[in-house]
Amino acid sequence: MNLNSTELLRSIKKKKKLSYFGYTKRHESLHKLLLEGKVDGSRGRGRRRKSWTTNIAEMTNVRVNAAAKAAMKRERWRSMASNLFKENEPS
Repeated sequence: MNLNSTELLRSIKKKKKLSYFGYTKRHESLHKLLLEGKVDGSRGRGRRRKSWTTNIAEMTNVRVNAAAKAAMKRERWRSMASNLFKENEPS
């Protein structure tokens, strides 16, 4: 694979992750419960893993709460997510 195809795959993965985030925030389902739930037990040693919601916040450049509010309005979320990728495209 060359560099362009690698970048293309990364952007597709990010777009899919953002669309799934919007889906889970709009629907009351097991997916939402699993993603927002807490796990009992003690924390493991070492550096903390990057969470799924942290990835969403980094991709959108907004806080998770603001992204969740935007995701509740489907059209707004879709336009926000698609505009993120238009900004990163080379001219």
